[in-house]
Amino acid sequence: MKWKSNDIAWMQQALWLARCGRGFTEPNPMVGAVWVRNGKLLASGFHHRVGTAHAERVALEKVNSRGGTLYVTLEPCVHFGRTPPCVDLILEKGVERVVACAQDPDPRVNGRGFARLREAGVKVDVGCLEDVHARINQRYLAFHRRGRPWVVLKAGLSLDGRLTDESGCSQWVTPKVMRDAAHSLRGEFSAVMVGAGTARKDNPRLDLRQADWQGKGHLRVVLDSRNILPPDLHLFGDQERFPTVVFSAETAENKLPRTSLQRFVSAASGGVNLDEVLRELAKMAVGSLMVEGGPMLLNAFLCRGLWDEVILFCAAALLGGTNAPGLLSRAMPVERPLRFKRQRIFEMPGGFIFRGVA
Repeated sequence: MKWKSNDIAWMQQALWLARCGRGFTEPNPMVGAVWVRNGKLLASGFHHRVGTAHAERVALEKVNSRGGTLYVTLEPCVHFGRTPPCVDLILEKGVERVVACAQDPDPRVNGRGFARLREAGVKVDVGCLEDVHARINQRYLAFHRRGRPWVVLKAGLSLDGRLTDESGCSQWVTPKVMRDAAHSLRGEFSAVMVGAGTARKDNPRLDLRQADWQGKGHLRVVLDSRNILPPDLHLFGDQERFPTVVFSAETAENKLPRTSLQRFVSAASGGVNLDEVLRELAKMAVGSLMVEGGPMLLNAFLCRGLWDEVILFCAAALLGGTNAPGLLSRAMPVERPLRFKRQRIFEMPGGFIFRGVA
């Protein structure tokens, strides 16, 4: 279908609105909606955070009007969840046409919303700027396609690819402005993970302290195969806003839970089964996971192929050393290196950020 310029323009606005929900909507998608009649904007809105009104409802309830065209970035829901079905309100408002980027892969929707609208006589057109939407909601779409979270591997490293110096020290590899950006990045995800080694050595909080993420929480995930981490670590504080999930091996001698979200999974390669960990996180509605672990954990995900995106905070500095660990321990042949389908580079004071999607 060839889209008219006005359809594209209104949908671009809806997609811009959808991005405003980044970090707050998971496990729901980011959705924007624009209500138009006779070429004039009636109202617009976006899904602010999980549990609140969907984008369609936000827009349609802003004004007392009827008819027109509703531009929405994803298929309207037709089921009762945390909020009522959006399709019911669209019909109640007498909307004559609905334009959407894509069908919702959620099994509770998956074409049912469009079918209900068409049965009621509403004209439905699907596919406008679908490629743009696919990038915005790549995590949501992948979650429903594969049944596991979107996995991002984050690392701070030197220009020559060293995660630590030869003594194993990794703190302050990158300058403060980059470390602050890395901390703020946590807000985009449902969960943040480290291994037991990092938890013991660095004692991280894995929380959010930036004003932009006020009220935003996420799961903190730690892999402790032997279940021996000391209980006074920062990770075990503030369980209300940042609950901690501990994954230990079923073979661990200590079966005493450290938190209410303790999980025991099968052992693998001296640790825990990462595939099983990701399946368990999916059951907990974790749509995206950022792995902040050290070299061993990052390499475990890379070597298992259990990653979707890499975010590297590269300092404009050289560390050198033949024994300093790099990001990828497994040697790759030059004709078959790990490559990225899409990548972006952002320059920052003292270095740059690389984001690459598998």
